[in-house]
Amino acid sequence: MEQTTTHERAKRSFELPTSLDSDAAALCAGANQRVIGDLAELSIGTLKESARLFAELQMAVLDTLRETQAAGLRLQSTWPDALTDPLGWYQKAVMETMDCTQRALACAGTNARALAQSVDRLQTAAADTGRRVRETLTSTAAGLRETGHRVA
Repeated sequence: MEQTTTHERAKRSFELPTSLDSDAAALCAGANQRVIGDLAELSIGTLKESARLFAELQMAVLDTLRETQAAGLRLQSTWPDALTDPLGWYQKAVMETMDCTQRALACAGTNARALAQSVDRLQTAAADTGRRVRETLTSTAAGLRETGHRVA
């Protein structure tokens, strides 16, 4: 019996849209089109923002790798000094390590800022889309009320 009741409720919910007159159907179709358009626009914007962020992070990683390779080559070229002046070489190696660490932390800070800016842009876009969808649904509900249909 419970399946029949559920089946009947589902059948009634599908019959309701077919019983709407053409004005109400046009309102619903227009609202669906606007909402889907807004959500598609948000999706496209999210993809573009993701690509922009990925490109920024990739450039930062490549710069860091280039700097790390250059530091390794600089340190490798100082090996002869390690045999003649071990303390001087050690001091240069520590200074180079500190410099590389400082650059890596600066890169991490740059990446964090880029990520925060990307999140802010996405949050703004999502809020704008939410506002437009809410306005669409509110105006559609008002239009349906004007045509005399019951709105849930």
